[in-house]
Amino acid sequence: MGDIILRAFSLVLMIAAGIFMRAFGIADENAAAFAKKLLMYVTLPAAIITNFSGIGHMDGGMAVLILMGIAANLIMIGAGAFLTGRKSREERALYMNCLPAYNIGAFCLPFVQTFLPAAGSIAACLFDVGNSLMCTGGTYAINMECLSGHRSGIKMFIGRLLGSPPLLTYFVMIGLSLFHIRPGEPVLILLAPAAGANAFVAMLVLGLFFQIRFEKAYLSPVFKMLFIRQAFAAVMSLFCYFVLPFDPEVRQAMVLVSFGPMSVLSPVFTGLCGGDEGKACAANSVTILFSIVEMIVLLFVMKIY
Repeated sequence: MGDIILRAFSLVLMIAAGIFMRAFGIADENAAAFAKKLLMYVTLPAAIITNFSGIGHMDGGMAVLILMGIAANLIMIGAGAFLTGRKSREERALYMNCLPAYNIGAFCLPFVQTFLPAAGSIAACLFDVGNSLMCTGGTYAINMECLSGHRSGIKMFIGRLLGSPPLLTYFVMIGLSLFHIRPGEPVLILLAPAAGANAFVAMLVLGLFFQIRFEKAYLSPVFKMLFIRQAFAAVMSLFCYFVLPFDPEVRQAMVLVSFGPMSVLSPVFTGLCGGDEGKACAANSVTILFSIVEMIVLLFVMKIY
């Protein structure tokens, strides 16, 4: 049990290192932007390839997790629209962009990689395929339609998706897994250093971009959104653990994913839709703090030592 605390604390320590480096000027905005690109273009794709290769092939039934990733986002967009139906556009944009979307690759996946076997990582990756379809452009396109009648167009939507290296990697590896094709050992050896560094880089990036700028006006909407996300996470985690017909490590991974923090893109899209980006940033940081505690507690509850 002491080992689980040390391993979980090691991930938290990486976030703290990023916060420290940013606060004391060791890493500036350029360094943070570079670290994010390193994550998106190198370490995360390498980790995805390595995780998929760990099981050799994928059970086609697990593809339902992709649909779950899409459904979870659509449900929360609908919840945001329903709860703010008579509110201002600014508030509607805030709720409709901040309630959906999960930070899987940069937050949940390092926890899953550290404590669960390859099948658990695959489950998290599959859910993130559907989640990424939404949080990298799908949610924004839907919300712009609802809030202003602006049509992003299918071409722009597809362009955003094709511009996401992790998402492209997911699609390629899913296709290979369905045909029982596994990258050769030389490829895995070459990718091993980058894949092994993914947890460190992902947590460091969160620390470098972490910020809480609380104002009195932020408190009410931030904690309302947090409560709604937590309630939905509880329901989804119970469904995943007790209803899904998969192996224990898959169901455990889905429980962890259910309590993932808000996507780092949510504040950006909130601003583009006419919402308050400052409130969205504050909410984002709070969900990270809550998710850190929840991940550690869930590891104990599910006895993942």
